[in-house]
Amino acid sequence: MSLERQPYEELCSNIRARPIGWDGYHRAQIITADEVEKIKAIDKVSLERRIEIVKKYPEAYARLFLGDGTEGSGILGRTAGSRGGADTSIIQYILVLMGDLLESVPEFADALLSVPHLYSNLLPLLSHTDTTVPVFTSKVLTTLLSVFLKHTNSKGAPLEDTQTALPTYLSYLATLMKSNDTYLQDVAVQSYVSLLRSSYARITFWNAGEEGLRPLISILETAAGGNGSSYGNMSNTGNLIQGGVSLQLLYHILLVIWELTFEEAISEEIHAIYDLIPTLTQILRSSLKEKIARITTSILYNLASKAPSINLPPLLFVNALPLLRSTQSRFTSDPDLASDLTYLIETLENYQRSQTTFDEYAAEVRSGHLSWSPPHTNTDFWKKNARRIIEENNGELMKCLGRALGCGDGNAQRDKTVLAVAAHDVGVLVREVPEKRKVWESLSVKAKCMQLMANSDASVRFEALNAVRAFLEHAFST
Repeated sequence: MSLERQPYEELCSNIRARPIGWDGYHRAQIITADEVEKIKAIDKVSLERRIEIVKKYPEAYARLFLGDGTEGSGILGRTAGSRGGADTSIIQYILVLMGDLLESVPEFADALLSVPHLYSNLLPLLSHTDTTVPVFTSKVLTTLLSVFLKHTNSKGAPLEDTQTALPTYLSYLATLMKSNDTYLQDVAVQSYVSLLRSSYARITFWNAGEEGLRPLISILETAAGGNGSSYGNMSNTGNLIQGGVSLQLLYHILLVIWELTFEEAISEEIHAIYDLIPTLTQILRSSLKEKIARITTSILYNLASKAPSINLPPLLFVNALPLLRSTQSRFTSDPDLASDLTYLIETLENYQRSQTTFDEYAAEVRSGHLSWSPPHTNTDFWKKNARRIIEENNGELMKCLGRALGCGDGNAQRDKTVLAVAAHDVGVLVREVPEKRKVWESLSVKAKCMQLMANSDASVRFEALNAVRAFLEHAFST
């Protein structure tokens, strides 16, 4: 079932208006007389009257819905055990009602959070067979977890129930992101945005590995690639799109990345794992909406300020400075955007002035995005820096070149350039520092070059052949 936003709101309205035979459920011993009295007091009454009653008795209504937190207690617990159509109607109604009350009565949220084992009757509903129930449950869980995490010390851990529930719920949201339903994807991303305001939630999300973040990065890459600068109207929603991605969805995903990059540890690692900076700069380059430019620039600001030694080199390598200056001239009305751009431009200019040709080469090799930049074909550069390249950080750059020889990210044009440049550099380095030949061989670099001699691209074959010749010429070097 596809839940587009407008039909979803209509569905909620229909559920609110739906008559439910509470007395019949009492006769069937599904709910008690006291519960019937409480639910009737707020059913089909004005919003003002409902808020007044629940504000007066928040704990009573928390117990009404969730009982004492044990499995099967409260209206939700008792009706969730059955999958009959009538019971599903009650579950839908109670979840929509809880969602409404959580938005309008803060005291109700506080009362729910005091229920022991709060999540025991909610988490199972994420796998309910009726496709609307998990979405309604998601809305409730997002609000409850967000409120609880907001009151948790940013350096401390929440109570054990929440520590257990949060990873389970994040895993459920990851399954929504893998759906082809764009509305479900947006439900997941908006839930992430609410939850990740908490430092504890950000670290929990990051520690879950690629399950949650990889689908988000893939959508960013789609927006950045192919039709990256193509904007138009989506036929079913009227929303603008960028690279085939709804601007609303793109903006919310960028918000998630922005929240994550407030954690220094995440800012130190996220680019290395997901090659994030080229994706962000391409999104910034093709953005026509100021809010997309603003949030993308804010992410770059966090990366540059939280982990400058790690993120400034790739920013410089992707030629971000001209892009940032261009963005500065395109968007002039937002003071926060202007401030972030000024910081980034000044920081990158200062960093660029401090760099040597070797630093630029090392940054390029570490990035994995090799191209025919000037150092690769400069004889003086190799004579001056070959040994340093070999010995830098215990052979770090040798290992990076070895990894580049096995590249294959799906971009055929870029792949063949990377392979050719990496093979070229290996050949030069073997000739300049022949006594390190065995180190290259221990990294399987010679074997990779031999395999590339059969590559379909002529330039890759040529450079691989030259590299293998270098190994053979110095076969007896020690």
